[in-house]
Amino acid sequence: MSREGELLMVKRDEEVIKQILEYVLDKRYCQAILIDGEWGTGKTFFVKDKLLNRLRETVPQKNIYYVSLYGISSSEQIVDEIYSSMVEEFIEKKLGEDKGKMLEKGISFTSKLFAAGMKYFNLDSKDLPQLSDLKELKEAIIIFDDLERCEIEVNQTLGVLNNLVEHNDIKIILVANQAEIGKMNFSKGLSHKYQMVLDDRVELDEKGSSKNNKVSYTKEQLIRRTEQLFSEDIFYKKVKEKLIGLTIYYQPNLSDVFVAIIDKYIMEDKTKDYLLEHKQKIINIFEEKRHYNIRTLIFGLIAFDKFYGIVDAIEFEPHMYIGYELDRVLKYTMISSIQIKLGQVVYSWGNSSSKSGIVYYDKKNVYESRVYGYKFVDDYLLQCKIDKKEVEKVILENVNEQKIIDDSSKLEKSLQYRKLYSWWELEDEDIEKIIPEILFELQEQKYSPRYFKDIIVTLMQMEYQGISCFDYKDFVEPMEQKLKVYTEEFEPRYLEILSDNAEFVEKYKQIVKPLFEILENKEKGEKKDNNDFLCSQEAWDDNFGKRCEEHREEYLCDNKFFYYIEPEKFIDQLQNAKVINIYNFMDGVRQVYNFSNLNEFFKSDVPNIKCILDYIDVEKMNQGKKTRNMALVKLKSKLQEYLELIEVPIYKI
Repeated sequence: MSREGELLMVKRDEEVIKQILEYVLDKRYCQAILIDGEWGTGKTFFVKDKLLNRLRETVPQKNIYYVSLYGISSSEQIVDEIYSSMVEEFIEKKLGEDKGKMLEKGISFTSKLFAAGMKYFNLDSKDLPQLSDLKELKEAIIIFDDLERCEIEVNQTLGVLNNLVEHNDIKIILVANQAEIGKMNFSKGLSHKYQMVLDDRVELDEKGSSKNNKVSYTKEQLIRRTEQLFSEDIFYKKVKEKLIGLTIYYQPNLSDVFVAIIDKYIMEDKTKDYLLEHKQKIINIFEEKRHYNIRTLIFGLIAFDKFYGIVDAIEFEPHMYIGYELDRVLKYTMISSIQIKLGQVVYSWGNSSSKSGIVYYDKKNVYESRVYGYKFVDDYLLQCKIDKKEVEKVILENVNEQKIIDDSSKLEKSLQYRKLYSWWELEDEDIEKIIPEILFELQEQKYSPRYFKDIIVTLMQMEYQGISCFDYKDFVEPMEQKLKVYTEEFEPRYLEILSDNAEFVEKYKQIVKPLFEILENKEKGEKKDNNDFLCSQEAWDDNFGKRCEEHREEYLCDNKFFYYIEPEKFIDQLQNAKVINIYNFMDGVRQVYNFSNLNEFFKSDVPNIKCILDYIDVEKMNQGKKTRNMALVKLKSKLQEYLELIEVPIYKI
């Protein structure tokens, strides 16, 4: 619903309260006042926690009633809810708020339990307000919340409220999300509404295309025409002009409610202190996104609470590195929470081996929408799933890597790449001077491979902005030379970038493809050496299953197992293996393949499994022995079973 043309103001809490108090105290104001705001912005919290208290302090002589219209389906129910609020207000004035709440909570006014409560507090039911008192209701303030969630047609609802304003000298405060008014009722009887809209006799602004002298509409046109014909906007606006004199658009000040939210939802003092210390950082994230939804803030804070205890408890010296990770986890948790609540896509980690790294969360602008992301954060926000060991592993990998970078950076302070960290702040001439100097330093092998990704991404960013005084190949070649002789740990995942912008990622992959190939070949050679025991019948002893189990985590992370088994070498060993060795080998495979969704992990194993199956000729290899024949048949059957599980996904209903 458009707010075009209406008197609309955005105010802080105190300003809103002041405006409402002026309305309440000035008898000249005979129309209602509307507090408008999006869902989740804390309108109800503001009304109950702040506005009601101030009204009771300022105008104690007036009776103040709060009524929620949520789910109300008749005019009679509105009257009933007003009466219930009158009773509640009476009890609270008689007993005090705390005792009053005890009596009211969850109890029907007509129930025996309520009667017993009245007796306990020495109250006589005769003293209670009577339903007939509604006719004489004067000098009252009624707050109607959730107007948009009322199931009565909005013009009918406002008509009831208008009678109260006009004839009873009652001050009305409405609370609603105007944009949603009428939408609950719009969906009722939708099929009949579509039928009426399709009637050619109904004249609307938009015409469909003509086929065989009949008017046809696309799905989108049909929905649009139905909304046009049955929208409650027209009725609402007409009645609103008469009933509502002032509209105040409510937008919460997150800073004002932050402490209260922390106190209510965060249990551990240490986590509270951390979040309060980083209050402004959190609020800045929400303001930059122009997102003021309190529910989102609560959602993000509760999620971070889950991570804080795990990360902060990790032992690592110096501890400042853990603090650095906590700051990054906090930022990513808040940004991802906002993305999810807005219905926007978060980074899809897929089968990426990386569990953390720079994430480009906006497909349209990968050059500015970058943040350090964590897969475990998205797993929890989307699936409420958290693996303590996985969180610890990711964080420890990051802090170790960062410490190595920091230690090496002491020797690399003079490197020219550091001048490009904020390249957009430099003059064009400076950039043109620095780039050749970086290339020279690369050729002199002065950079750790951990800089390679950042250098290439920076060059891509500059090219995107029209700065292209370089050839990527010139930079990649000295990087290749460095990697070929580099003996320290450096995995392919250190070169990966995380972005849902397929074009950006693909271009990057093509540029650094030679680097990935070098790392993959080195890794393949190292892992082949480490997994030679898989193809050795001597190793297929009673401890083979245990050895496979010990390496299971490694195979799962690599998404490879049979990948390391050379089919020809395996068959050579199988020819002379004893029966017990064959069963021991099957036990080892079982230790790794002991779950149903193998297709999510071991697709790289398919070629070798197929090759081995083709090579296993039971008749030729059984040596005329029955138990050996049984073992070989079972081996082939199990391999076939595993192959099917990898190739055909298991769908759970």
